[in-house]
Amino acid sequence: MKYLILKDLFLQKRMLVLAFAYVLLLTFAFQSMGEGQLVAIISAVGYMFVMLGGAWEETNKSDVLWNSMPVSEWQIVGAKYLAIPLYVVFVVLVYGVVSSAFSLLRIPISAAPFNPLGIVLGMIGVFIAASLYYPVYFALGYTKSRYWHFILFFGIIVSASMIPALFPNKPAWLDPLLAQIPELANDVAVFVALGMFVVILVGGSFLASLTLYRRREF
Repeated sequence: MKYLILKDLFLQKRMLVLAFAYVLLLTFAFQSMGEGQLVAIISAVGYMFVMLGGAWEETNKSDVLWNSMPVSEWQIVGAKYLAIPLYVVFVVLVYGVVSSAFSLLRIPISAAPFNPLGIVLGMIGVFIAASLYYPVYFALGYTKSRYWHFILFFGIIVSASMIPALFPNKPAWLDPLLAQIPELANDVAVFVALGMFVVILVGGSFLASLTLYRRREF
C-alpha cells in the first residue's frame, strides 16, 4: 500500500511546483474571506492534487501497469483516499511558506493565520470533493470522468452565483447562525457528528469506487 501512495506522490511532482503558484494566486483572490481563506485554499488546492493525480496516472499508464501485477484492487483504490491527508499536509506547508514570505517582504496581501479548525475543515472539504469524484473516476477513467468534474465544479459555481438572485434580502436567520459558529466549533458533539458524516461518505465512496473499478475493463 505504501508504494502505491508513494507512486501517487511521485506522479504529482509537477503539481508540487504548481502548488506554490496556486496558493499564491488563491491567497490573493480569497483575502477578503477572513478565517475562511485557509479552508478555501486547502480545499481548492487539495482537490487539484486529486484531479491532476488521475491525469498524470493516465498519461503514464499506471493503471495498466498495476493491474498486471499481483496488487489487489482495494489497495489501488484505497491508496488514492489515503494520499489525501498527505496532499493536505503539503498544501499547509506551502501556505505557511507563502504567508511567511508575505509577512517578511511586507507584501500587502492578507493571509489568514494557521488554526487547527481551518486545517481540519479544509481536509474535510477535500475528502468530500474526492468522495464525489472518485467513483466516477474509477468507473470511467480520467478522460471521461473529467466531464463529471466540470459538471460538479461549474454546478457549484453557478449555484453560488444564483444565491444573490434567490435571496435579494439577507435572511433574518443568517446573522444568528453566523454568531453561533464559534460556539459550534467548540462543541464536541458537532465535531463527532461531522466526523461520522465524513466517515460514512468516504466509506460509501470507497465501496462504490472499488465495485466500479472491479467492473472496469482495461
